[in-house]
Amino acid sequence: MALKKKPVTGMKDILPKEMEIRNYVMNMIRETYGTFGFSSIETPCVEHIENLSSKQGGENEKLIFKILKRGEKLKLAEAQTESDLVDSGLRYDLTVPLSRYYSNNANELPAPFKALQMGNVWRADRPQRGRFRQFMQCDIDILGEPTYLAEIELVLATTTLLGKLDFHNFTIRINDRKILKAMAQYSGFPQESFDTVFIILDKMDKIGLEGVAEELEKEGFAKESIDTYLGLFKEITSDIEGVRYCKEKLKDVLDPKVADDLETIISTVDSVKTADFKMSFDPTLVRGMSYYTGPIFEISMDEFGGSVGGGGRYDEMIGKLPEIIHPHAVSPSDSRES
Repeated sequence: MALKKKPVTGMKDILPKEMEIRNYVMNMIRETYGTFGFSSIETPCVEHIENLSSKQGGENEKLIFKILKRGEKLKLAEAQTESDLVDSGLRYDLTVPLSRYYSNNANELPAPFKALQMGNVWRADRPQRGRFRQFMQCDIDILGEPTYLAEIELVLATTTLLGKLDFHNFTIRINDRKILKAMAQYSGFPQESFDTVFIILDKMDKIGLEGVAEELEKEGFAKESIDTYLGLFKEITSDIEGVRYCKEKLKDVLDPKVADDLETIISTVDSVKTADFKMSFDPTLVRGMSYYTGPIFEISMDEFGGSVGGGGRYDEMIGKLPEIIHPHAVSPSDSRES
């Protein structure tokens, strides 16, 4: 049989010139994040299937490359479901493996722990322009820091790196999952329907307010709730005044500290930043991962037509693993390389 010359669909070869650029960027990443105190770590590309399918990874859990059991453990004749055949899979991001890593090694790590991880991840996605089934991510995470100082440092570290790579005039869009939930609660949506509401809201940049309204109506939500909800977005501005508006308008359903902390993050970053970018409060920002619990952000660049990175706080995910009692963690910079 003749050798197939092309890579598997959705994956690519990297030629020397591109590899030179990649190595330059990776060295710059290590150098810059090192000055902020982040330590390089590495996790296996293969992860336990239970961890990958723990309902923390959102839509990515539908895109797992699953690995069959091997040897005597693979009992095809007795298998009744897929779970009888599979025991592991290729990681679809670096955050879930980091959570397991920290759970396993916390006693040997400093507190707080600042991790830098670069590595390939795999998603059984439909290949298209700019989307591959194998691509490299770069994550920096702070574990064990419960205050907004973590968010400030993560945004500053990430934007400092982008500035060194000669990116200009980009935008950090920021929101908080607690504000998202408070807006939905204020509008009268049932709590068990919040995820459905947020999935539709996440399409705002593509279908606009009217499109969101139509989809919410198709889901059977009350018109009064839809009108109240979308009315909020018309009133909220993209600066600190917008955060203050949420604090006042949602005072019956939102802890004021959430808004105060978000205001502090925005104002502090603006006052000490070294790169050329702006902070923008975006109440429509959702971030697809269900493990986020607090502030979330994305990096938008007009020349790339959308988000080039992002992340947020995930205080509860590691606490769901055994032998760890709810440390605080933040993951920014889920940088997809194409």
